[in-house]
Amino acid sequence: MRAVAVIPARYGSSRFPGKPLVSLLGKPLIAWVVERARACPAFAEVVVATDHEGIAEAAAAAGARAVRTSAGCRSGTDRVAEAARALAADVVVNVQGDEPLVDPADLGALVAAMEGPEGPAMATLVRPLRDTAEWRRPDVVKVVCDAGGNALYFSRSPIPYFRDEAEAAGEARIPADPPAEVWKHLGVYAFTRQALLAFPGLPEGRLERAERLEQLRALEAGWRIRVVEARSDSVGVDRPEDVARVEKLLAAGRRAARRLGGWGVPGGSQGPAVS
Repeated sequence: MRAVAVIPARYGSSRFPGKPLVSLLGKPLIAWVVERARACPAFAEVVVATDHEGIAEAAAAAGARAVRTSAGCRSGTDRVAEAARALAADVVVNVQGDEPLVDPADLGALVAAMEGPEGPAMATLVRPLRDTAEWRRPDVVKVVCDAGGNALYFSRSPIPYFRDEAEAAGEARIPADPPAEVWKHLGVYAFTRQALLAFPGLPEGRLERAERLEQLRALEAGWRIRVVEARSDSVGVDRPEDVARVEKLLAAGRRAARRLGGWGVPGGSQGPAVS
């Protein structure tokens, strides 16, 4: 099975224009993401799909293959699908271009979840969520799953809603011992090549439009999305105010690298040294 990582990166983000080129410890954001993907041995190739020359140049300098895509893609996955038409791959992993702390070991686990004749059309990463303030934030996407480890729904709203706890506390919050698991979605997806190329042809779903979450398009079409628990959390760069926080975490990873002879983030995996 040949797996390829594709990182979608557009320049014109509405919340943070030029985000892929923002400097983190003196290196563009997109370069950090490329290095994390390249540290995963499950990938035969790492590709950056972009509509911007500067991003393409930064990606190539970091060791990725840059593929130019159109500016009119509806979503990051549509951009990945456009790039994937020219790629030889059985599985394509959409690695978010604003996740410089993604753990290469988790990317490998996601690829492994796609193996076998009964593998899903899609798989994605999640982490347990225990912080009520984070659970309430719309920028943090939550997911609820069935007993077989497949996604039932993704939402920006706090789900599942713990009714008894809310009535007792006078507000919605996560109980100390929740009767159902609370999952934070990390936004990294694996697709079979066939599913990925079919994705742009699916009609935009009503729930996708309401939540502004592209994965709901697949659920509304009846696709199965396997959920894989990541061993490491990941902090994305969604807005300019996230830069300082992420730089602190990257700096902590560099200090750990000097001690251990590898690289990583607190709680993350070790891999080749990066500068």
